[in-house]
Amino acid sequence: MGKSTIEVQVEKIFKHTRQGSFGTRDRYKDSCMMFVRFCMERFKMQNIRNIHDKHVSAFIQDRQKTGTAPSTIKGDLSALRYMHDQIQKPRYQLSDNKELQKQYDLKLVETSPINGNRGWTQEEYTAMLQVAREQKQQNVEDCMILARTMGLRITEAGAVSRAQAEHALRTGIYLVKGEAKNGKHREVPLSASGKVIFERRLLNTERGERLFIRKGEKTHQVVNRMEKFIEHHRKKVVTEEGMKIRTDKRDGSARELTFHGLRYNYVQERVDQELKRGFNLDQASLIVSREVGHERIDVIKIYMG
Repeated sequence: MGKSTIEVQVEKIFKHTRQGSFGTRDRYKDSCMMFVRFCMERFKMQNIRNIHDKHVSAFIQDRQKTGTAPSTIKGDLSALRYMHDQIQKPRYQLSDNKELQKQYDLKLVETSPINGNRGWTQEEYTAMLQVAREQKQQNVEDCMILARTMGLRITEAGAVSRAQAEHALRTGIYLVKGEAKNGKHREVPLSASGKVIFERRLLNTERGERLFIRKGEKTHQVVNRMEKFIEHHRKKVVTEEGMKIRTDKRDGSARELTFHGLRYNYVQERVDQELKRGFNLDQASLIVSREVGHERIDVIKIYMG
């Protein structure tokens, strides 16, 4: 028997998304498949756009009845929110954990959301840029810089269009558009390094084209090659200091270097800048959360490690 309609929809989402590491995406996909199968059986659901709080709460209660560990359930919830962010035009927004507990009389055991800083050290960052330069991987070098200095996700950096770059050079503000998670538009200050990259790339980018994607290529193909490059070369640049910084506080393991870790560096630097301007941590976190496409300060505190 083949996959159901809703299982195919989940497969499609995880086939094209590039946020997070391969391991994280695999774990999230497993949780989401379990969830939609539950929804098919319990609610006869066939369209992933129809996910509602009631489906999530019923799934949680079912998992709790089977004795699933609280940390695993928290992981399931993270997976569902990750998937929901990728759904185009969902019919409903999902409530946060606090609201779910209030509305559906759920009891979620508190577990620490902080699982280690994923940021790079300056030494690791500089060394990887050098490796990319030596290997003539200009896309990797430029997109790393955009991630580090503007907080762009790898898919957002890879998808920069000529029109977006021109607008940023005119106004000093880069507009993240449909390439963002869940299509959520946002404004990001153009960094000095980003300005240099855009000006150079525009010389060889035709109108209607993208800066890092050649004709006939797909965004996910370009992104996948860049991710693979980091995975292949990261052991050459990793440092003991970096491994210590990226230690997972739950199990003592060290997180690998990823493109996503460069967003951690951006967030940490920007929050520090806002703190020095006189804002408190919550105020600074809210300001930076909007720049990186989040509206929740607790997410920013996780980025802070």
